[in-house]
Order: sequence, then C-alpha cells, then structure tokens
Amino acid sequence: MTSPHAAPCPDCGTDLGPGPHARCPHCRLPLTGADAAALWQVVIALRALDEQRGAMLLRRDHLLAGLRARRDVPDPAPVWGAPAFVARHPVGAGGPAVGAAEVSGRSAQTVLLVLGGLLVSVAALVFTVVSWGRLGIAGRSAVLFALTAVALVLPSPLRRRRLTATAEAAAAVGLGFLVLDCYAARAAGLGGLDATDGLGYWAGATALLAAGSAAYGWAQRLRFPLAAGFLLTRLPALLALAAAGVEQVQAYAAAMVAGTVLDTVLLVGAERQADGRLGGPILRRAGAGFAVVWALSGGAVAVLGSVTASGFAGALAAWGPLGVLAGLGTGVALRLTALPREGRLAAAAGAAVAVLAAAGGTLRPLLPADWAGVAYGLPATLLVIGAGAALRRTAERAAEPVDGRAVEPVVEPVEGQAWAGVLAAAGAVLGLASLAAVPRALAAALVPLGHAPAAWAPDGGSFRDWQASWPVPGSALVGLVLIAVAAGALAVLRAVRLPAGVAEAVAVVAGLPAVLLIAPAAGLPYGVSMGWALLLAVLAAGAVALRPGLPAAWAGLGVTDALALTWASADRAATITALGLCTVLAAVVAWRAAVRGGASAATAAAVAAVGAVVSLGAEAAAVGDTVGLAQPSLGLLLLGVAVGTVPVAAVLARRAGTETRAEAGAEAGTDGSALRQVSWAVEGAGCALAAVALALTAGTPGVLSFALAAAGVGAAAVALRADRRAVAGGVATGLLLASSWIRLALWGVTTPEAYTLGLAAAALAVGHLRYRRDPALSSWAGYGPGLGLGLVPSVLALGSDGHWLRPLLLGAGALAATVVGVRLRLQAPLLLGGGALLLTAGHELAPTVVQVLGLLPRWVPLAVAGLLLLALGAGYEQRLRDARRLREGLRRLR
Repeated sequence: MTSPHAAPCPDCGTDLGPGPHARCPHCRLPLTGADAAALWQVVIALRALDEQRGAMLLRRDHLLAGLRARRDVPDPAPVWGAPAFVARHPVGAGGPAVGAAEVSGRSAQTVLLVLGGLLVSVAALVFTVVSWGRLGIAGRSAVLFALTAVALVLPSPLRRRRLTATAEAAAAVGLGFLVLDCYAARAAGLGGLDATDGLGYWAGATALLAAGSAAYGWAQRLRFPLAAGFLLTRLPALLALAAAGVEQVQAYAAAMVAGTVLDTVLLVGAERQADGRLGGPILRRAGAGFAVVWALSGGAVAVLGSVTASGFAGALAAWGPLGVLAGLGTGVALRLTALPREGRLAAAAGAAVAVLAAAGGTLRPLLPADWAGVAYGLPATLLVIGAGAALRRTAERAAEPVDGRAVEPVVEPVEGQAWAGVLAAAGAVLGLASLAAVPRALAAALVPLGHAPAAWAPDGGSFRDWQASWPVPGSALVGLVLIAVAAGALAVLRAVRLPAGVAEAVAVVAGLPAVLLIAPAAGLPYGVSMGWALLLAVLAAGAVALRPGLPAAWAGLGVTDALALTWASADRAATITALGLCTVLAAVVAWRAAVRGGASAATAAAVAAVGAVVSLGAEAAAVGDTVGLAQPSLGLLLLGVAVGTVPVAAVLARRAGTETRAEAGAEAGTDGSALRQVSWAVEGAGCALAAVALALTAGTPGVLSFALAAAGVGAAAVALRADRRAVAGGVATGLLLASSWIRLALWGVTTPEAYTLGLAAAALAVGHLRYRRDPALSSWAGYGPGLGLGLVPSVLALGSDGHWLRPLLLGAGALAATVVGVRLRLQAPLLLGGGALLLTAGHELAPTVVQVLGLLPRWVPLAVAGLLLLALGAGYEQRLRDARRLREGLRRLR
C-alpha cells in the first residue's frame, strides 16, 4: 500500500515523505493492508473536509466583515428577508396582498439618489461648457472647483448622521465634478495645460483620478469612489500608448493584460481582508466580473494582433500578453481555494485558450495560407493528449487501488478540475480548427458524385478516363488526422466519462476518410482508389462480424460503404460491383450482429438489414438500366426484390420465435428480439421498395395493374403470418382490387358493380371474421362497410339504368340482407337491406305511378294529400306509440 505523497503518519504525525512505507519509522504503525487503505481514505476525506471548512470560515469572515462595515447604514425595507417575505406573501395567498407596495423603500431611495446625482452632474456639465459665459472659463472653473470641494466634503457629515446612501450619491457627484474640473483646468490653460497633448493630458488625469478616487473611497469607507477608482485604472495606460503614437496591437493587449494582473492582485487582497474596508462582497463580485471581461478583451486584442501580423515576429509578440493571461488563469485555477468548480474550470480553460492562440499564431506564418486550421489544430491536439494523460494520472492518484479494486475519490482534486477545463478548451479549439478541414475533405470526397449524371446518361463515358484529376487538399487530410488522433488518445486514456464507444467512433469517422482519400491525393487512378475503398469496406465488415457490439466498427462500416458507393456512382461497372459487394456485406453483418451481438446490437443490425435490401434494389435497377430496360421494367425488377423480402422476413421471424420460446438459440449469444427487429427492418425496406416500384410503373396502366397484382400476392403471403394477418390482409385486398379496377378500366368496363362487389365481398368477409372473434361487436362495425359498398353504388346507378337486370339483382340482394338481419336480429343488415329494397321498389313503381297520375284529374292528388294529412293528424298518437315499439325492437337487435 502506497501512502499519499508527503503525508504524515495517521497516528503520531511523523512526515513519511514520498514512496511506499510498510510501517511508520517512528511509531511502527502498519501502513499496508485493507485496514490501512481504508484509514488512508478516511484521512484524505478529512483533509478535504478541512480545506472546505477553511474556505467556508474564510467566506464567513468576509460576509461578517461586510455586515460590520454597514453598521451605520439605515435599515432597509424588508424585501427578501425570510420572515418579512413570508409576512407579506402568506403561503397559499396566491400573490401579493391588495395594496402592497410594488417598490420597496430602499429601491425608491436608490432611484431618487441616482436621478438626483445625474441631474446635478448634467447641470454642472452644461454650466461648464455652455452657460454663464460672462464669467469666462476661469470664473466657471473657480465656481466648479468650489462645488467639487463641497460635494466631496459632504459625505463625511452625512455618514455621521447614518445617511450612507446619500453620502455615496454626494461622492459620485463630486467625482463627476472632478472630471469636469480636469476639463476646465485644461480649457482655462491653468499652468500651461492647454499646450499639452490631449491624449497625454487625459492619460495623466485619469491616472490621478483613479488613484485619488480609490484613496478617497478607502478613507471615507464608500463603495462608489472605490469602484470608480478600480475601473479608471484601465484608461491611463491605453491613453498613454495612444498619445505616444504606438500602433502595435500587442502593446495595447499588453496594457490590458497588465490591468488584469492588477485587478487580480487587488481582488486576492480583498478576499484576504477580514475588516471589509475594501468594499464588501458586492464590490468584489463586480470587480471580479470586470476583471474577467477585461482579461477576455485583452486576450481578444492579442489574438487579433497575432492573426493580422504579417510576419513571424509579429505573431511571436503575442506570446507576451497571452502568456501572462495563461499564467494568470493557471494560478487562479490552482491557487484560489475559494473559487467554485465552475470558476476553476473557466480559469483553466481560459489559460489553455491563451496558450493555443499564441502557439497557433506562431505556426500560422510558417505554413501555407490554407493550412491555418492545422496551425491551431496541431497544438490543440497535443494539448488534448497531454491534458487527457494528466487527468488520468490525477484520477489514479486520487483513487488509489485497494486489493486490485479502484476506490472512488471522496472529493474531486483541484488539479483534476483544472485539467478538465484545459481538456474542454483544447477540444473546443480543435473543433473550431477542424471547421476548415471537414468541408474541404467532404468536398474532395464528393468529387466523383458530380460525374455521375454523365456516366449514367445513355451515351455516357467512363470515369476511368479521368484518372489523376481528383484534387484532395493536404490540409484537409491533416485536419481529419488530428481529430482522429485526439479522439483516439482520449479513448485509449479513458480520461473522460463518455458514453461507450463515442471517442472510438469519432476517431474512426474522422480517420477513415483521410485514409481513403490518400489514394486520389497521391494521384492514383480511379480504379485503384475504388479498389482501396472496397477493401477497407470489407475490412470494416470483418470488424463488425468479429465485434458486433463495438460502435467504432459500425461507424467504420458506415463511412467506408458510404464513400465507396459515392465514388462508384461515377462509373456503371464500379456501381454494379460496389452495390453487389455492399449488399453481401450488409446482409452478413446484419445476421452476425443479430445472432452474436444480441440486444446491444439489435438497432445496428436492423439498419444493416435495411441497407442490404436497399443495396440489392439499387443493384437490380443499375443492372436493368445498363442493359437498356425501360422505366416500367425497372419497376418490375424492384418489385421482384421487394417480393423476395417476404420469405426472408418470415424465416427471420420464425427463427426469432424459436429463440424466444427456447430462451437460448442453437448458437451462444443469440437473441430473439434482435432477430425480430431485423425481420421488421427487412419487411419495411421491402415495402418501401414496392412503393418505389409501383411509382415507376404508374405511367403504364397495364404494367401497373400487373405490378399491383404481384404486390397484392406478396402482401397476401405476409398475411399468412399470424402477427401480420390483420394489416397485411387489408393491404393485400386493396392492392388486388386496385389491380382489378385498372384492368377493368383498360377493358372499358363502366358498370360500378364490377368495381365495388369484390371490395364489398372482402369487407364482408373481414367483418364476419371480426364479428365471430368478438360477439359484442356492433353489426355496423362488422357488416356496415361491406353492405354499404355493395348496395349504395348500385342504388345510385338505378337512376341512369333502364334495364331490368340491375333492379332485379339489387332487389334480391337487398331482400336477402333484410331477411338475414331479421333472422339474426342484426341492425345494420336490416336497415341497409330494407332501405335499399324500398328504394329499388320505388324506382320500379315510379313509371306506373307517373302514368296513373297522368290519367287522374288534377284535383285528385290534392285531395289525396289533404286526406293523408288528416289521417296523419288523427293517428299521430297511435303512430308515436308504434314508433316507440319499433325503436325498442331495434334496440334489442345488435
């Protein structure tokens, strides 16, 4: 058991120093074994807790010091204090009480003081610059100096009267007057100031104002003057550089970084003060925020100067400010114990970005113009590897193995947090640098795709004639390699907690395209590049077959297949070869993944199965187009592939059912659920191919009718499976009916029954099966659709038909439906059949009725109608009773 570095003995406190120790040299305490290891973990945990307790005590002292400094401040109106808040907003009240003040007294006071101070300052500015011209600038300056003295003296008696906020406002007005005093002094030519350079004068003036404001705020214990002095320290150096005529961007960046260093020193000093005289927590947080903003601004200026530098010397000058920022961020991340984890990560990340910006800016002038991404990506890759290794070592030291098992650390080490920030920043810079490499590599990989239309034209040429004109930028290849190396290093180091296989997959996705593009980059012929791509596809498929659960292997297979098919599209022979090979590879890996990979590789196996079916369909289309088949014939070829997936899916489903029932397959590791997903994938891909095939034959009705019939037969074969019967049976019926309709239309058949009776019969058969399985099913749901399809079109056709056959057959069918409804007490056949029978009878009696009405006098129909109305009125009550009886009888039917 190895003790912590330079750790004291847990018993006597003797410093053990580095290295393993079996016993304490002073008290002979055993330091090996499980008990000693557990004791060391407890000691480490207690040490971390002591550090946290020290930080919390320091924080308590800061807060307490701030509160002590406000002992003479008037009590603010209770807004956020817990008792006052609960009293103003009782639980369950649903909002503030009626009449409650919307603005607290403290807020109103602040608004009034701020507005008053601004108005006084504006008035003084107008007075100094514009008004009271009769006094002259000297007279106005004298008046302004007097007002400044009064404003700066007022805070002292105001604080004694415990009017601290008013004292802050008076001090703010006094500082504003001081700025105007500086302007008035130069305008009046006091001491020959009007002869000085403007920028130089204001550089000195702002320096004096910063120092004086800070000293005044310190002496008066006022926050605003102290904060103003803190902020004004940024301006003198920049103004002095501008006054001196300095044009180098790095000089301004150095000045801003120097201000950041000063900010950090002041803030660290403020954190260590216990009496609160440096302004309290609010001022410290504001100062820290401004220091961060100023550091980012200085870093941005330094990076801008590095990017725009015309030579190596200009880029090298960026190391000054950026190096200081890097050191500052590192020190803050490692030494500022009170810093939260997020702040430590941000500080370390900022330091890493500064180093990478300086390193990339130094390499950029040494490389060609299009290699700028590589200039920044190379140091980022090295830093990713270094940070990952350091993070791994830190984690190993924090969790020392005990009896061969790793122990989870109680507290994350400070250096671990810092290295995590460095790793995140380096990865982000590498990602940004790759934005230039990835599009260029993608454009190079897709070059053959632009020649596909010419190759597949009827008189197209061969892509092989265009051998060495495949441009591949070297910077793109190197950029992809850098991403692959960084991701591979993280995968090997296991320094960060990522989902399984993510880093390996990223390495493969970035590295394989670079490896594939080596052939065209070297000027090799198209055939050699194509063979290289197919070889890597075979190797990737072998990796998947050996390790079906490895995400990186699947990623490699997807990349190589996609690029191989893309490159092959520029040549007919290459396309046919690549599609055939990809079909075989996809089918093999789909089967191996489903059988060997189990549930973990089920989704990938299903995707591979879809790829196999689609590749086979594309292969059929490519071969058909090459031999000169027309579009409808190509559709039939695709339909043949789609129908061929039916038995394959059935075999896979049967195998899945066997594996599920046996709970173990003939081969170790088989999984019925994975095979079932592959079966669904094959079936779904077949359906998609069938849809494409039908679309290709849509322009030729005869071929479309045949295609629909073939698709219907395939769907009927699918319906033989119990788990597909309901859906596939309906689809098969619809396809076969559509095929028959198209054929009838081609034969010139216009009789509606030829189109509807087949569908009606199928609907009645399906409804009867449903009704037998579920006796509680309504007759409208079971038989209504079929009866409606069989009767309604024929009833509508009666009006245009003068022949006797349709009414006879329709009446017979309606009578049969009515009798069945009465016999079986079913509502739908009774009402639909009876209604159709009544309409048919009316249609047949209509000519006779019209003839009879033509023989009678005209008054007879009117008399009959009147008598009918009288009869209706006289027997209304009886008819209502009869209607109720009929309704009850129908309700008893199903």
